[in-house]
Amino acid sequence: MLLRHSAIYLFARGVPALVGFATIIIYTRLLSPEVYGQYALVVTGAVLCNAILYQWLSASLLRFLPQYRDNDENLLAAILGGFIFVSFLTGVSGALFALVWWDSVWGELIVIGVLLVWTQSWFTINLEFVRSCLAPVRYGLISMLKAVVALGLGVVLVLWGFDSHGALIGLVFGFFISALWASWRKWPLFSLRQLDRELVGNLLAYGVPLTASFALATIISSSDRFMLAWHINESAAGLYAAGQGLVQQTIIALMTAIHLAAYPLIIRTLEGDGPDAAREQLRKNAILLFGVGLPATTGLTILAPNIAEIFLGNEFRAVGGELLPWFAIATLLWCARAYYFDLVFYLGKRTRIHMIIMCLAALLNVVLNYYLIPIFGLLGAVYASVSAHGVAILLSAIVGRRVFRLPNIHADIIKLLLATLIMAIPLFIISDGEGILKLVFSIVVSGAVYLGGLYVFNLGEVRQLVMRILLKVK
Repeated sequence: MLLRHSAIYLFARGVPALVGFATIIIYTRLLSPEVYGQYALVVTGAVLCNAILYQWLSASLLRFLPQYRDNDENLLAAILGGFIFVSFLTGVSGALFALVWWDSVWGELIVIGVLLVWTQSWFTINLEFVRSCLAPVRYGLISMLKAVVALGLGVVLVLWGFDSHGALIGLVFGFFISALWASWRKWPLFSLRQLDRELVGNLLAYGVPLTASFALATIISSSDRFMLAWHINESAAGLYAAGQGLVQQTIIALMTAIHLAAYPLIIRTLEGDGPDAAREQLRKNAILLFGVGLPATTGLTILAPNIAEIFLGNEFRAVGGELLPWFAIATLLWCARAYYFDLVFYLGKRTRIHMIIMCLAALLNVVLNYYLIPIFGLLGAVYASVSAHGVAILLSAIVGRRVFRLPNIHADIIKLLLATLIMAIPLFIISDGEGILKLVFSIVVSGAVYLGGLYVFNLGEVRQLVMRILLKVK
């Protein structure tokens, strides 16, 4: 089931990721670094608000819905009540901030940002609802609708001269339309009388520490953009965000697809069959997760100059080519921590410990950004990001062993590293040159070599899988 659902989620995430690629390609050609920086800062701010204020609702829904499968009305009423209450607070706060900055371009951007926070949060909650119900096809259709509407409308508005406003409005409508479809006739009518106070308390007890962890993780991955805008200017934030987004559309899309399929299965296995069975599911998840993440990171690192030349606009290419390898390393560390090592805190229901770890890593990231950006510029921001992610994954791995024992995957990781190293050798040899055909050729050759390495080392019982496929074909 893991492989099948991962493949479906890969398609579900892959199409939006391709649209995300197209978004970066188009916007870095239509927008200046300064305007792209404004767009990126509003999007990043919305993601941060979502993590701080709404993520506990999504996390609680995903964690507790399997327990309420036969009678989910009380749970959904509690989630809906929390969303309405938090949205009221964000609306009032956003209106006050918009009034203060109304005379500048940021006044209007803040208003759009509030709408973006609302629609993105409701979209995320409903997407987690679909995911918890183990419906990857529906998940993919909803995700694809959001991506297509956001890009299509955004490009039209940018071409009409609305610049960052147009790109953001397109994103708002993408979230709104897809969330409307996802939530249609799924939620009960909200009533204060229907709220179960004890259930709300349980959701807060589980979700608030987890929300703090999500928020701190978002700070680690996004504070660099705000620090660059503060230390240098909005153009620097735009140059940085374009390269970072390019990497995230690949590595995060691939590893997230596996996590989306694996986590609900792990939860159900833990609830139904116990910790040992859950550990075996975690082992399968780890092999697939790192089996995708390691070669993707290696390929992006080696092919960075050509990737930047193909996918980024003229004003973004030089910086992108220099930063892409560092972004790839930081993203791999982020995904490995979030999608594997951090799971022990969720499974063991010890989210407060995780919050402390993320607080230390976020503080380190902000401090390093403050001191390194004036010295190294954009490279200082990415140095800070890699360092913070490295410390976070190290602390999570060490402390997490006392919360929930992870399976022993050392032998599997060594084999994966060897297969990746074998793949890197021909990739280095054939990576010189530019152009889309050269990039495709490099990916095909290195991919074939990597798959051969997996077969030789029999990672994840790939030989048995190949034999079963061949027998079915015969």
